[in-house]
Amino acid sequence: MIDLKKMKLFSYIFIMITLILFSVKESKSQQIITIDQAINTAIEQNLDLSSIQNNLTIQEEYIRRSKGSLLPGLTLNGRWTKNNTYSNGGIVFQNGVPISVPNESRWGDDFQIGLSSNVTLFDGFANHRLVDLDEQGLNTYRLQFEKQKSDIVINVNQAFYEVLKNEQIVLTNEQNLATSRAQLELVREYFNVGKRTLADIYRQDVQVAQDELALQRAINLLEKSKVDLLSLLNDDVNKEIDAESAGINVNLSEQDLQRIVAENSNLDLLVRKGIEDRYDYKGGLNQIELNKIRLDIANKNLYFPIVSGFASYNLNGQAIDDIANTRTASFGISLSYPIFQGFSKDVERQIAEVNIKQKELDLSKLELQIRTEIKKSILDLENAYNQVVILDRNIRSAEQDKLLSEENYRLGLGTLLDVQTATTRLNNLLIDKINATYNFLISKRLIDYYSGQIKY
Repeated sequence: MIDLKKMKLFSYIFIMITLILFSVKESKSQQIITIDQAINTAIEQNLDLSSIQNNLTIQEEYIRRSKGSLLPGLTLNGRWTKNNTYSNGGIVFQNGVPISVPNESRWGDDFQIGLSSNVTLFDGFANHRLVDLDEQGLNTYRLQFEKQKSDIVINVNQAFYEVLKNEQIVLTNEQNLATSRAQLELVREYFNVGKRTLADIYRQDVQVAQDELALQRAINLLEKSKVDLLSLLNDDVNKEIDAESAGINVNLSEQDLQRIVAENSNLDLLVRKGIEDRYDYKGGLNQIELNKIRLDIANKNLYFPIVSGFASYNLNGQAIDDIANTRTASFGISLSYPIFQGFSKDVERQIAEVNIKQKELDLSKLELQIRTEIKKSILDLENAYNQVVILDRNIRSAEQDKLLSEENYRLGLGTLLDVQTATTRLNNLLIDKINATYNFLISKRLIDYYSGQIKY
């Protein structure tokens, strides 16, 4: 009996420590968040999105600069020059008469002010295509921005579902632990009246300890999944949060599951949606168009001359007051044609052609990737559905087995091991059902993501 008391004391101490630690965590002020709040927070605080937004702002300035280059430039020039002229003296003859000329040093001022302008009149319209190139670059960043947002949404969905799943597993393990403790008390009562042996108490106490350990492991997984979610939100990982399942239906009937599977079984339709709506595919098309513009610019620079117009108006005088006395106006057209520039223009053209081919190959690879990702997600969805249906049947059977084993044990027709086996099997099946249900939900969201249906 002394050993039994020690065993009971240690068991109660362990249980109390576990409950105190768990209750302390629960007593802390927790922030309740929904999946929409989590997505909004992740988007607002994502550093990659902020970087892309900065690039968008810079690209808009590039467009303004390229459009400005189409307009005539206007430059104001001004100059003041101080001149010194020195000449040696000597003898000069005028009408045969020698005249002595002394050394002479003269200082003078020269003031100039003027306006000049120049504009490219024709270069095969390569300058206009530079505007198109910058606008296409802006579209590239916009598609990157939307792609990054859809990546954030699916990542937050997966992390949020993981938290909800682990919360359900913790609750299931808590219920199982409560059942094991109740069974331990029942075995003690049977022992006190002489219906059971001390060995049964030891066996059940070991089972309680195992269930306590399983609960602690489940709590640890839950806390780590919350850390993962907070990390995705770029938030303080020490923050206490509680995931709110509002808006997420996890209690789906078999008919609901069948309907969802049927709606997501047409691979070709989903692939077409993905090609039409996925931002990475749109980005691939955009890269092909961008390189086509580069090729067009390279061809224009290679084959077309550059025709420029220029004009200037200058004022000149030896003093500020008389600077307007001498005025010069000029205008004209210049033409330049590159005959040989070390193959640089031809190399640019060939690089653009190769880039177009490479981007087309990348797009073909992306099409195959889209089909592969959607097909695998459909298989995962169907597998999760089958698991849920099979587990429902097994759970109904396991519940009856548990009731029967408990009744047989009460009547002395069965052993405690039968009860423990039936209880453990039922708990494992319930946890498997939770995993299968959330795997089904995640597979559905992945199909939406891979087919380009996640918009935010």
